Amino acid sequence: MIFDNEKLAWMLGQIMDQPEVHDALLVSGDGLVRACTPGLDRDTAEQTAAALAGVQATSSASARLCRSAPDSWEQSLTQFRDGYVITIRAGDGSFLAVGTSGAADVEAVGFRMHQLVAQLGGQMTSEPRHDADGPT
Repeated sequence: MIFDNEKLAWMLGQIMDQPEVHDALLVSGDGLVRACTPGLDRDTAEQTAAALAGVQATSSASARLCRSAPDSWEQSLTQFRDGYVITIRAGDGSFLAVGTSGAADVEAVGFRMHQLVAQLGGQMTSEPRHDADGPT
């Protein structure tokens, strides 16, 4: 299921070849789904993208705790009883999130995510949205 750009589908597919990966989302900085894997229906993808934007914003806001600038966020790892959500910066104005089982090698999955972004980050970038009535 792709919401924005069909070229992004194969990008997410490259993450799905990692063992124990369930789904992946490419999300704009303001919480809109750019692309997702077929295992996510539209409603779930949109709700998850909005929640992930909140996690990313919270992580950025907590940067002061480690004496970093709020715009220096690079990645977050959220652990659940049965799995993980890994979220990384994927270019200007976007981030990539992957959900895995608890048996996943999160280091290997994260490494693959970073490789993908390094190879294709320019295509993952999201331009900021502008108000239709305001200046562009």
